[in-house]
Amino acid sequence: MKPMACALFLLTLAASAGAAAEIDWQRFQDEDVIEVVTRNEDGALRETSVWIVAFDGHGYVRTNDSRWLANIRRGSDVVLRLGEDEFAVAAREPDDPAIDARVEEGFKQKYGFMQRVMSVFRMTEPTVLELTAR
Repeated sequence: MKPMACALFLLTLAASAGAAAEIDWQRFQDEDVIEVVTRNEDGALRETSVWIVAFDGHGYVRTNDSRWLANIRRGSDVVLRLGEDEFAVAAREPDDPAIDARVEEGFKQKYGFMQRVMSVFRMTEPTVLELTAR
């Protein structure tokens, strides 16, 4: 990661120590791809480009057995990057089939044909992560 980007990541984490800032989730909904930034076990930053949908004051991403999911499960800080802006978020795995279904429908609506093609090749159902401002 570039030194400037690393500094922004650390500043974002420091700024997030206070009250949770509001996130304009519509900005994320309007973008096709964003970056999720976590820390690997050795402390190295992991930057992963992902699709996102947003509704009801949360962002939602999906993944299968990925390193960045392992990082989150291990307790890594999570930052979303949208262009030059970074947002500290909390990520949780909702245990609600209704949310999973709504996220799936959101991905179908937003990503259309590409989402349908990707769904055909999935071996397992993805893990849904609900993102909230931290």
